[in-house]
Amino acid sequence: MKNPKSESEQSPLAPAATRAWSLKHIHRLIVTSATYRQSSRARPELAVKDPNNIWLARQSRLRLDAEIVRDVALTASGLFADKIGGPGVFPPIPAGVMNLGQSRRPWETSAGADRYRRGMYTFFWRATPHPGLILFDAPDSASACTRRIRSNTPLQSLTLLNDEAFFEFAQGLAARVLRESPDDNARRMECAFRLCLARKPGVAEKQRLAALLAQQVAGYESEPEAAKAMVPRPPPFGMDVKQLAAWTTVSRVLLNLDETITRE
Repeated sequence: MKNPKSESEQSPLAPAATRAWSLKHIHRLIVTSATYRQSSRARPELAVKDPNNIWLARQSRLRLDAEIVRDVALTASGLFADKIGGPGVFPPIPAGVMNLGQSRRPWETSAGADRYRRGMYTFFWRATPHPGLILFDAPDSASACTRRIRSNTPLQSLTLLNDEAFFEFAQGLAARVLRESPDDNARRMECAFRLCLARKPGVAEKQRLAALLAQQVAGYESEPEAAKAMVPRPPPFGMDVKQLAAWTTVSRVLLNLDETITRE
């Protein structure tokens, strides 16, 4: 005799008595509903009827939580390690961070798949927490937090652009686009947009990024050593270093967009 389905295996169309108090069912019901999936763009006809969105006439636009900002970049880059559970991991942090507390603590940067685990597995020292989490408003683990704040600072943009981890994600995204897309820059651009923004680029967006890409390729043609500094060592087999470096720059721009880290 087969065992009855577990809560995680229950169909969203199962009878209410079978679903009972399944939280997974209600979460799935919410995120797959038409209400949750609608655009956050405010429409003129709603300005009077529902200005504060009390009746959920549109989605609520908000910046993603700190851990999910990392997860989005990891997923887009193709580097995401989907292992579940286990001890905390130690992704890269800026030099000198662990000297800021009352005592120096070890931070041996994780290697292999652990380097690319999702944000929730990042080890958290209370006195010297991971700066990427705190910068994007993660709780400090020293006081109660009933609701996270969501700030918007220039330092967040600089982190998405220059932080070692996010630079690796940009390299990964560039390599993924070159590997998975046909040998056509227009299609590569569309692929990169879909991975980061879940939509196609507009005409103006295509033109601006195409101009950036052409500028970068031309620059790296004349400075091959600069191109080598932009790509992983060793570079992925068979990939043109100058193209990979140019697409890394484009990927840094896409991962740095407000729309990439915002639930629309």
